[in-house]
Formats: sequence, C-alpha cells, structure tokens
Amino acid sequence: MFKKLLAGMLVAAVALTAVPAVSYAATSPSSSVEVEAGKTEEVSQPNGIKPTVTTTAKGNVVVSEIAKTTKTTIVISAAVKVDGVTCVVKRLEGDIFANCTNVKKVSLPATINQIAEKTFSSVQPTATITLASKTAPKINRAAFAGVDTKKMKITTSNMTKKQITVLAKRLKNAGFKGKVNGKTIDQLLKK
Repeated sequence: MFKKLLAGMLVAAVALTAVPAVSYAATSPSSSVEVEAGKTEEVSQPNGIKPTVTTTAKGNVVVSEIAKTTKTTIVISAAVKVDGVTCVVKRLEGDIFANCTNVKKVSLPATINQIAEKTFSSVQPTATITLASKTAPKINRAAFAGVDTKKMKITTSNMTKKQITVLAKRLKNAGFKGKVNGKTIDQLLKK
C-alpha cells in the first residue's frame, strides 16, 4: 500500500513539473501585465466622460484633463482601461475641468489619493464635490486657485470623523472656504 501511494505521489510530482508554466494576462494593476509608464491617452468611461490619463510606474493613472463636455455632472471612474489593461485612477493633476464649462457636480472615486494644483480652478463656485474615499486625499495648496469657494460643498460618506478632520485641515490649507458635509471648516476643526 505504501509503495502504491509513494509511486502515485512520484507520478503526480513528475506530471506537475512537466507542465509548462502558464501566465494568464489578468487585467488588473496588481497582475503581471503592466502598461508602459508615461503613456498618455484619452480614454472613454461608461458615463460618456473622456478623461486624458497618464500611466505611472505602478500601473495606476493620473487624470490630467477631461474632454470638452457640456455635462453638469462629472463622475470620474475608479479605473480605466489603457491598452486593454485596467488601471486604477489615483491622482488628479492640473486644471482638468477647463473644458467642462457647466460642471456643477463632481464625483471622485475612493481610489483618489492626491489632488494637485489647480485641479478645481474651472469648477463653478457653487459646485458640489463628492469624495467616495475612506481616507482624506492629499490636497495641493493651490487646488482651488482662482475659485471663490464660499458656496462650494464637499460631501463624504465613507470617512470616519477623524478622516473628515484631516480633510478639513487639508482643505483649509488649500484655501477652501465652503462646507464639508454641511459644516464649515472651522466647525469641523473645533475641539
């Protein structure tokens, strides 16, 4: 009995080592399939928004522009396909809404972790920005450059009270004067 078991295990081991390794091309940034870093292209999203993205070394993308649209609501997807590979949207960079003259609502995915200089410079001063993330993104001091943000609103639904406080500090450093979840920055920062 022991010899049969040992012989069966030996046959299985030989069979497994004889099978060539197969690599499956999964379409996710965590897979072995990667897109060349620094590649810039306009991609389509299911909602009709066409962002221009640039790939990073880690298989993520930076959104640098939204193609001209008259839509009042802009929803940025959490992931986009570049060369057939799904890449995660991590950062907003530059005046990405410059071609979106009517934008009043912006929804950002939970994957966004950085908002760069002038990102919201072309957004209407009465706009509502919705953040889906659980953690407060880093916000450049000039993210709202040139915009009177007093009537602007930011909403969050997934952040803890601690993260909302972090967000409030980052927004204050960026000169944001509007409300977050219906409260002023000063109300959120009171201890």
